[in-house]
Amino acid sequence: MNVLTIVLISIIGAAAAGFVYQTIATQRDKRRFPPPGKLVDIGGRRLHLNLMGESMDGPTVILEAGMASYSANWVWVQQELAKETQVIAYDRAGLGWSDPGTLPLDAAKSASELHTALRNAGCHAPYVLAGHSYGGLVVRMFADLYPDEVAGLVLVDGSHPDQWMSIPASRGGQTVERINRATAFLARFGVIRLFRLEKSYIEGLPLRQSAEMRAYLAQPEPWIVGADGLVAWRDISREQVNHARPLGNLPLMVISVTEQAVYADELTALQNELPNLSDSSQHITVEGATHYTLVSEKKYADIVSNAILKVVAETHQASLIAEAI
Repeated sequence: MNVLTIVLISIIGAAAAGFVYQTIATQRDKRRFPPPGKLVDIGGRRLHLNLMGESMDGPTVILEAGMASYSANWVWVQQELAKETQVIAYDRAGLGWSDPGTLPLDAAKSASELHTALRNAGCHAPYVLAGHSYGGLVVRMFADLYPDEVAGLVLVDGSHPDQWMSIPASRGGQTVERINRATAFLARFGVIRLFRLEKSYIEGLPLRQSAEMRAYLAQPEPWIVGADGLVAWRDISREQVNHARPLGNLPLMVISVTEQAVYADELTALQNELPNLSDSSQHITVEGATHYTLVSEKKYADIVSNAILKVVAETHQASLIAEAI
């Protein structure tokens, strides 16, 4: 038996062992981490909605996660908001505990599916929507499709629709898409789980949600959904958001960070454009926070929570004034 044959057998053996390891661990994780919320039918498929807090005669807050993320990542923010108002963190199709979606995974489709899930769950407008990262595009489309139901928006280091077109090195987002697909491939063989390559995404979360996120990001599905979402972003979502109706005087809070690992100048410049979306906007920058720790570390998540509550209070006050008139 020559050296090449031995190497090939070793590679195949390691891949098979990794696949078995991943399969067993995934089944274990499903038993360990049942959905904390409820699965709401949207027409043959279900979305996971996790509702906390009580309605205080003000708007309900909807938390929209990033490209490959899901509701557990919002735990610090959601727990803090629930002390003051009703708040829902949910999982887009194919993410977290939600059922898989259908292609293309564009922002308008996600917004429409969220609207259906809220209606079928018996939730009522008005809503303040907070979108982290790519979630910022989805909440902007929700505001475009259902303007009468939206009382305010919060963009939590929210993505700009032209982000990838403004970063030549990303090749229109293809670089990140391919990284996601490569990560999904490695996840099938337990590599992400074994070497804890998800660590930077979950730094600072409570133990329970950290374990949930670790198990979740060790699977190929979120990375595939992320890659498919990037394709739709390039081909569909970018145009959708850029042609959305003006926000007018809709209360808008833009929250940015100071720590950008890559493309810092381009991303900062794009963040500075977002407050121009509304004539009633505020822009805060959180010193020391990264794109991920902005919601995963409590000290930064508390700043995000307070900013969201500020928008809630502003919309509630505007509603009272309107009723008085």
